[in-house]
Amino acid sequence: MQISRLIVYGLIMVTVLTSLMSIPGEKGLIKAYHLKQELATLNAENTVLRQENEVLAQEARLLRENLPYIEHVITKEMNLVRPGDIIVVIKKKKI
Repeated sequence: MQISRLIVYGLIMVTVLTSLMSIPGEKGLIKAYHLKQELATLNAENTVLRQENEVLAQEARLLRENLPYIEHVITKEMNLVRPGDIIVVIKKKKI
């Protein structure tokens, strides 16, 4: 009876020590949890970047193929006007 209790206590002690060493260690459960969180964050960022990439690819395709879109971008971003367009300037009154 005495020897079997010693074996049980010994096994319990080994189990507890192994658990204590594996949880905070370099390859332990805490490190694995942090890496899992980092992976989830990187996957979310990757999804956002893929969506932005799709938008930019679509805009690049439009700039290569769609002449009216190219004209729209030029007039909007460079503040240019086409011949025959009328420019209206509205001045604000000084208070």
